[in-house]
Amino acid sequence: MEKRFLKWAEILDFIILFGSTITLLAWIFGAPILYRTDGPVLSIFTSISLLVIVCLRIATRHFHLWPFTANLAFLMIVGGGNISSILMLLSAPAVHINPKSSLVMTSIFTSCGLIFFSFYEILLYLRRTPNRFWILDDILIHLALVPGGLSLLGHLFQNPTYLSMSIDPRVGVSLLEMGFMALLALSTILANPHLFLWKFLKGGLANQMTFLGLFTNQYIAPILYLWIAGVSWEAGSFGPELFIFFAGVIATLGFLLFQAKLEEGRST
Repeated sequence: MEKRFLKWAEILDFIILFGSTITLLAWIFGAPILYRTDGPVLSIFTSISLLVIVCLRIATRHFHLWPFTANLAFLMIVGGGNISSILMLLSAPAVHINPKSSLVMTSIFTSCGLIFFSFYEILLYLRRTPNRFWILDDILIHLALVPGGLSLLGHLFQNPTYLSMSIDPRVGVSLLEMGFMALLALSTILANPHLFLWKFLKGGLANQMTFLGLFTNQYIAPILYLWIAGVSWEAGSFGPELFIFFAGVIATLGFLLFQAKLEEGRST
């Protein structure tokens, strides 16, 4: 089973490699894919970050002489670059964002997800996922999906706060970007059999259904609220749906942490 999952993970990595290469080349040749001026687009910097992450994974698997330090260096560049991007957008967006420029910056949401992925990859290269209560690796992967969940609300209900930056609608999480991040998360989970999530899911159908319910609730609960309440975005930038979403995230992570603590207690 683990070998099959590793094979699927590698296939997904190659899909991301191919896709990010195509989107990067499209930017270089001045014809970005699914480009629009009134909505979020996949930034060239996002393509580069995705390309670096999956290239390092593939190189580590297939080139035994691939230097370990290169992984850390490139991942620090990816993580540091996205941290710098966030600081630039938060400190002086009017200075660093030009709606008339052909260059589109990575959104804060996307940068947050890439930072979580980079931090996870760095930890994984430094040590194997530990078998203990503090399931940091599981948490990082889960948190990397949070920005995409918020952006999904923006796309479904056309909320400009979750969708993109008002100063430049192109700076946001596009559907193409969400697809890449989802594939990266799935590949990450499949490639690591030592995650606590796998141990929990192997506990039986009840465990699998419980996690599925908690995970999907993160997205379904705020969507149902917005659908029933019929919120008008003219009244405010965000509403209770934001807190409903984060309540679901906390519930899922808290449940996994509680189960990990119980597992640790049984093994001692």
